Formats: sequence, structure tokens, C-alpha cells
Amino acid sequence: MKKFWYILFTALFFLACLVPSVGMLIAGPAPTAANEIPAVKPRLVRADGSFNTDVLSQLQTYVSNGFFLRLEAVNAWDSLCAKGFATSANDDVLIGPDGWLFFGEAVSNISGADQMTDRQIWCAARGLALMQEYAEEHGSGFLFTAVCGKYTLYPEHAPDYVTVAEGSDRERLQAALEEQGVNYVNLYDPFIQAGEELYYRWDSHWNSRGAALAADAILAEAGRGTDYFAGPFTPVWDHTGDLYEMLYPTGTLVEADYSWDPGFTFSYLSQFRSADDMVIETANDAGEGSLVMFRDSSGRSLYPFMAQSFQRAYFSRLTNYDMSYVNQQNATLTVVEIAERTLPYLLKYPAVYPAPARDASVLEKAQAVDSAIEEAAGGAAPDGYRHLTGTLPETAADAAVYLSVDGAVYEAIPNEGSFTAYIPQDADWQSAQVYVGA
Repeated sequence: MKKFWYILFTALFFLACLVPSVGMLIAGPAPTAANEIPAVKPRLVRADGSFNTDVLSQLQTYVSNGFFLRLEAVNAWDSLCAKGFATSANDDVLIGPDGWLFFGEAVSNISGADQMTDRQIWCAARGLALMQEYAEEHGSGFLFTAVCGKYTLYPEHAPDYVTVAEGSDRERLQAALEEQGVNYVNLYDPFIQAGEELYYRWDSHWNSRGAALAADAILAEAGRGTDYFAGPFTPVWDHTGDLYEMLYPTGTLVEADYSWDPGFTFSYLSQFRSADDMVIETANDAGEGSLVMFRDSSGRSLYPFMAQSFQRAYFSRLTNYDMSYVNQQNATLTVVEIAERTLPYLLKYPAVYPAPARDASVLEKAQAVDSAIEEAAGGAAPDGYRHLTGTLPETAADAAVYLSVDGAVYEAIPNEGSFTAYIPQDADWQSAQVYVGA
């Protein structure tokens, strides 16, 4: 009899082990969670007819990312770790002592372990100063704001082992922007002074009340007196947090968001699908002026309040800020909004606009340097311009970059060890000389 139970247990064990693979063969790969990329079935032969030597590693990835009941298994394991050990089994999500969820990737930045260098901070500020110069030359005001993360605003809810270092990239960039005269909207102070928690517990973003407060701060800096934060608001229990979805892919819990009771009166000019659309265009006859706003995911709940205030508004989620829209939209205000943890994107994805011409006298305080200049492949350049990139030797943290081409001088968008510039297409760029200096 005992042998029978051994055999039965062994059979059931192996049958259970077959469920993920057999289920996948029958039902196909499991659905993805949150922003995961769907599993792609590998092929023995590549598109060019050659044998796919990576087929085994691709098969391993395909099976591990798509086995049957994968999301249910992940959800069960994460729930066990969270409830049994008060810890997260997902490196991308951290659990605070009171159940708040935090984005794991942001820790290295806010702790000071992976901060931007002084040169990178200065270059990011200089790039924004050049964007402001372009906007103002084309009749538009300009504002930049960095959205504070949950660690910064609510460290008391973060895991005990996470330390928020002083002198964050956001604070250092703010100081550099002030030195260069860039119009900066400080969102930290109003959120701290609000006296309430304006971010979701299980999401990395602010809620709609937080978005209203941010809109008031931005518009106040633009000389407009709005009070969206005063509401009234009605709680609506319908929000599924992005961090909650990452940790519990089959979870069904929601948390409260808020509905702005006066109601929005703007209309959509573009084909609107969701707040994550790369481009959103709106119109509101009760608004004034025209807005161009470059935003990230924090703009999901922010853009309605901004759209409400302008007769026309254009919201772009593209990482390369194309300043030609300032002209196309006849913008009276240009806003750049980005999360503090992604400030390095200002360097990774330089904005698109013609390099501003400078008087040749700027070269008197600059030094010629060797640079490997090349024309960038791909990407859209302004009409009549070509996109150049080049290398730079190690230089002072606050050194600007200039290109001398055909007797004209242009200021490039600087970076640490490189630069970007859009110069006239008919210029002899191959004979350009690069200078760095004040």
C-alpha cells in the first residue's frame, strides 16, 4: 500500500511539472503583465535564410516568459513573500513598512550611488538654456520642471534600508538652472507644504489632486492664477497602480483617485486613445494662448488641467524634444516636464532645434580641440539642417561647445565627452573646427 502512495505522489508531481509546458503548447504563451514585452516564438531560420544560432537561448526566454499560468504563479509567489516576509520578490518594486510601493530602479539615484557628474548637470542646464533661448526668440515663454519622486517627498513610507542622499540631481540641476537664467518651477515646496499625501500608495505617480497642485504651480510661474487644487474633488475607487501591477500581475485591488468636479471643457483635436498617447492635441474656447508641453508619464493626470487653461494645447511624450512645434503651434508657452529619476534623459535624448549662431568673439576665450565629427544617421533634423555629433576630450565642467563652420560660429548642445548640433545643410561641416570654453 505504501508503494502505491509513492507511485501516486510521483505521478502527480510529474504531471504538475508538465502543466506549464503542456498548457503553453495548448493555450499559447501566457499574457504579459504591465509594460512587459510579449514572448516571441523563436525560429530555426533567420529572415535571410541562415540558421539561427541563437535559437536555444531564444527558446529559453520564450518559455520562461510565456509558460502556462505564469502570471498566476508570479502573483502567488510575490504575495507569499510580501505577506509572509514583508519583502518584495520583484527587484523593480520595493515594499515600505506600511505597504507603500516604490520603484526599485530609482534607489541608486536618490541614494547618491548613481548621481550625475558636475559636467552632466551643467550640460543638462545648458541644453535647457538653449531651448529657452529658442522658445523666447520665437515668441514663447519657457518653463522647466522636475517631478519629485515618492522617495523624495515621502521617505517615511520607504523601506528602512533606503537612504535619500542630500544634494540630489534635482537640487543640483535647479542651482545650475538658476545660474543660467532658466525658468524653473519648484514642485518640491508646494507638495511638502500641502500637508497631505498626493501620490498613490501603489503607483509611482501623483494622483489627480497632486496633478492639480502641480498645474497650479506651473501656471503660477507663467503668470496665470489658477486654483485647480481647491477642487472640489470626489474620491473615485478605480485606480490600479503601476507598481501594484508589476508586483501582482493578476491582482484586482484598486485605490482611490479623485475626480475634479467642475469638469473639463476642452475637446480633443487629435484622435485620442489614452493618456499614454505620444501626441495629444486639445482646444478650449474658454482658455487663453497656445501651449506646447513635452511631458512624461506624470503628464497622464497633469495634461487635462493644463489643457483646460489654453485655447490650444499640444502635448508630446517623445523623448527628443522637437522645438519646431513651438513654431507650428504658435506657442505662447513651452513647458518641459520630466521625472527627477530620468534627468539623465536630458543628455541621452538631446532636443532638436537649429544650433544658435554666436558672435565670433566667443572663440577668443575658447580653445580649439580635436573632435571626431560625423553626420548622425537617422532621426529627424529641422528642414534645411543636418544633424552633427562629435566627441570631446575631458574638459571643464562648465565649458560650452562651439562649431566654427564656413566663417560662422554655432553653439552646440553639450554633453560629457560629446556634443550635438543642427547646422545649415549647405555648410561645409567636414571642415568644421570644434572649440570649448566659456
